[in-house]
Amino acid sequence: MDWAESCSAPSELCTEKLAASAREHLERAQRDVGGTLWPRRAHGVDSALAHIHAAHVLVLRMVSLEDLHGMLPDLLMLIEENLPSEDRRRLSVERIFRTSEGGRLTQSQRQTVIDAVREAYRAQQREIVRERSFSQLVWCWAVGLLCVAVTIAIVTAIDRTLLPICFGPTPNVRSAALVVQPPLRPIVVCPLGEGRFAENGNLDQSFEAAASWGDYVVVEAVGFLAAAVTAAATLHQLRGSPTASNVPLALACLKLPAGALTAVLGLLLMRGDFVPGLTSLDSSAQIIGWAVIFGAAQHLFTKVVDARGREVMEPGPQPAVTPEAPPAKQKPLYGRT
Repeated sequence: MDWAESCSAPSELCTEKLAASAREHLERAQRDVGGTLWPRRAHGVDSALAHIHAAHVLVLRMVSLEDLHGMLPDLLMLIEENLPSEDRRRLSVERIFRTSEGGRLTQSQRQTVIDAVREAYRAQQREIVRERSFSQLVWCWAVGLLCVAVTIAIVTAIDRTLLPICFGPTPNVRSAALVVQPPLRPIVVCPLGEGRFAENGNLDQSFEAAASWGDYVVVEAVGFLAAAVTAAATLHQLRGSPTASNVPLALACLKLPAGALTAVLGLLLMRGDFVPGLTSLDSSAQIIGWAVIFGAAQHLFTKVVDARGREVMEPGPQPAVTPEAPPAKQKPLYGRT
């Protein structure tokens, strides 16, 4: 800004007003960055970025036409990065860059370049805001799912008989258990222990007797670890420009509580005879093994969010949408219409 103010031509442009306005934008940007507290920090950064871009546009109005011609390659890269190839402003600047000779532009060409730069900055700000909004949404969902998982673990630890995550014998074995001696009763297995089948044949009472306060905690922890492994394995697929929003980290953190919940929900579905042939597990190791599988299977539910994250991180200039041509009139097949 100091350089532009010292090198401008006062006789050609009203540099004093432009310089005052540009310095005001810079002061506002400094206040937005330094005076915004943490909950609204992102909004302050967005506002500061808009003021910095406005100050840069004013600098382009202040510099001489020769200096603007020297800046043209850098400005053209900014325009090509943020505007689609079919944009008229981008095409005009590319034409100016090819046809400008002698190192000097006209005032009308200056205005064309400034308009294109302003629109490129607007497109850049929209992409940054979109990426930050997506990252904040993913973080909110990750925190919400984590709270749900912690709540389930606490409630089931306090009341272990609320919904035991245990498995017992098949219905045929249950009926046969009533006619055998007590030492030969089938076993009911849970993630952290096991117990004998109830003498009266009540499966719910058998589950409540064998359940432990840490069953859900262990299952969620195993699902959490399985989701962490799958998240680490899928991070290499997320490619994009590095930004302050850190979308890959938000997506990885979303998988962790999702894995804990899918492990619990998958075992509950098996306990409710939802999966034919997998309603009776024989040991605690099998329960933990299926918790690992269901925890890793969270990728089936979060892959849609991953795809959206890749799209957000690799936006690129979107091509202009051209109106479709009206359909041609078809000739009647038989005679007149």
